[in-house]
Amino acid sequence: MNDENTESTTLTLGQTLKSSREQANVSLEELAKNLKLSVLQLQRLENDEHQLIGPATFVKGYAKSYCRAFNLDTAAVLALFPEPQETVKKTNMQSFSRRTEKEAHDSRLMLVSYVILAIVIGSSALWWWQNSTPLDEQVVTQSLNSFAEETVAVAQAEPDVASISQLEQAGPDESIDDPTAAQIMEQQADTTELDVAQSEASSEPQNDGLGTIVMHFNEESWVEIHDGKGDKVAFGVKKAGYDMTLSGHLPFSIVLGKHQAVDITLDGEKIDISSFPKNRLAKFNLPLTE
Repeated sequence: MNDENTESTTLTLGQTLKSSREQANVSLEELAKNLKLSVLQLQRLENDEHQLIGPATFVKGYAKSYCRAFNLDTAAVLALFPEPQETVKKTNMQSFSRRTEKEAHDSRLMLVSYVILAIVIGSSALWWWQNSTPLDEQVVTQSLNSFAEETVAVAQAEPDVASISQLEQAGPDESIDDPTAAQIMEQQADTTELDVAQSEASSEPQNDGLGTIVMHFNEESWVEIHDGKGDKVAFGVKKAGYDMTLSGHLPFSIVLGKHQAVDITLDGEKIDISSFPKNRLAKFNLPLTE
């Protein structure tokens, strides 16, 4: 009797479970079906191959189900579970946890690397695109920027009423002394060159009340001319070296930005306007009045 008790205490957890199943004459397949486990899991449990089953919690759970199936003392059976094995499993779980954490850390580093790489590639592409812009497109862009700056400057320079009044009331053969009024005329000089009426010198005899002006511009200058009927016949900026000939009703009302740089003839007779002050707008009529 003592020998039987000694032998019983030496049985392992798996041997105890297997012995109970065989005494109940139940096959592994039938038991696996009842416990909703696989035959392989039961075989590993009976063979004490706990490390192949999974964590200790799983092993103990399967063992409890085994005990309920054969009315075994659960506490006594679980007492046969080897504690060192539990320590090994905990170590394995900790290793698994550390490995998972390391993999997560590596994934974050990889994501950051991809983001940095995308920024570098995007910056390089932008730099390449900017430097490969066609010359014409760059010129257009610069011209637009220059035009915008000049427009803002003109909008900000608001002339006062007195300056405008001086321009309107200045009589023939007078120069414009007010710097603000002169600035208004210079701003108008930036507009697109427009000659309403310009014609080549006519070889036909001139009718009474008509005249022909020829202007040679030695330097770039702004000009505005009205004929005797008040019609604007010339307006805008003339480039250096430009020759302008036009005919119309006398007298012509003329405003020049740089009169000292313009040679003028009226019906073939040279007009002397050197008496007007330099560096000012000159406003006068042709023929010149006494």
